[in-house]
Amino acid sequence: MKNPLKKFFFWRAYTTGQNKRYWQNKGSPEYWVEYAKTFNHPHRQIIAAALRQVTWGSLFEVGCGSGPNIINLARYFKGRQLGGIDVNLIAINVLNGFIKGGLFKVGSGEDIMMSDNSTDIVLSDAYLMYVDPRHVKKHLKEMKRIARKQIVLREYHSNNWLDRQKLRIFSGRHAYDYKKLLERVGFYDIQIYKLPQVEADNEDKFRNLIIAKTTLRV
Repeated sequence: MKNPLKKFFFWRAYTTGQNKRYWQNKGSPEYWVEYAKTFNHPHRQIIAAALRQVTWGSLFEVGCGSGPNIINLARYFKGRQLGGIDVNLIAINVLNGFIKGGLFKVGSGEDIMMSDNSTDIVLSDAYLMYVDPRHVKKHLKEMKRIARKQIVLREYHSNNWLDRQKLRIFSGRHAYDYKKLLERVGFYDIQIYKLPQVEADNEDKFRNLIIAKTTLRV
């Protein structure tokens, strides 16, 4: 049965497939170069600060784009192994131009072509908010599969069901109750931190930093 709400102008609850196609075709090389230059954005400094609290030698970002997080982390954490995956070929080519010696490739977060427990940390930054509820567990299971120690997510979190539905309908982005969701997938010691306001929009209440351990001891 089709959802009758989809007939209304405000319905923007895009599927994972629609979002994937959008990002695959997004931007020129110039666009992705400019995006890479946002490495000094305040929320990227918060991610770096969180990673200072963990002992790690390797990190893999799902949905890395042209790599502003990777570029920022390379400034602070010398000698670490950095990698990432994104559906946009242009973005990955730009990132490979900025960072030498990393593992950056085109691909989807639902099927990451890496072996089990192959990286200490898995990072996502505003990636899972484009993954719909039918597919989000599969993406998180892939992150858990390749992460030896922890995942670090800068994503949209809310434990208010109505707020999550309104966000989904009016913006097309997805917030989740990450405490419950990550427990169901098998993570533990889940910590959620509300981020300070840095964006000029009305979605700031959803932005959180979520840190969770895998089932392996850290």
